[in-house]
Amino acid sequence: METSNQVLDAVLDDFSLPQIEERFDRDFFYQLELKFPVQYGIACRDVTDCVRRAEALGAGPFIHATVLAPNWVENGKWIRRCKLEVALGYAGDMQIELLGPGQGTEHYARALVDRDIAFHHVGIFQRGIDPLGQTLARAGYPEVVRGGVAIGKALRIDFRYFDSRAEHDVYLELLDFSCLGIEFSLAPLLRTYAKLRDTLPL
Repeated sequence: METSNQVLDAVLDDFSLPQIEERFDRDFFYQLELKFPVQYGIACRDVTDCVRRAEALGAGPFIHATVLAPNWVENGKWIRRCKLEVALGYAGDMQIELLGPGQGTEHYARALVDRDIAFHHVGIFQRGIDPLGQTLARAGYPEVVRGGVAIGKALRIDFRYFDSRAEHDVYLELLDFSCLGIEFSLAPLLRTYAKLRDTLPL
């Protein structure tokens, strides 16, 4: 399936992964009052190699780091000392999130049992995560992971995974980022980083 986003098409083809529309009908999101996903969540054994391959095809540049996930709650249980290897970048207007197997959780590693790269989830950035989560649970998509950080009312980053694998073979992730109660996006920061990195000497 080809789209107008040729960089994304090339990355997905190189990784042998499908388009979102091959897993979800657009009406699925409309009926649940969800925005259309703008993030491909991809689990991979070797994040560094996947970053290299994606950037060679025109995606990114990627921000790549291993981060603590201090508020990681999986199936209702708080997981101590959880660490995630994450790389974030863009292919056209779509965000690509590359995730390693992780430490302290099997959430991403489970997708890599018999493969090195797997389409793990679709990500939707949208306010109102609590009522939307309740809607998804009532529709048969239970919450399996939640996490994030909050600094009073100044900053709130909240993400939750819902299990839609039975019908769509991937998870659905909702992300609600706000600053002083107003929605904010990481996209400008990531794109600014990309521009700065491109202008720096090697």
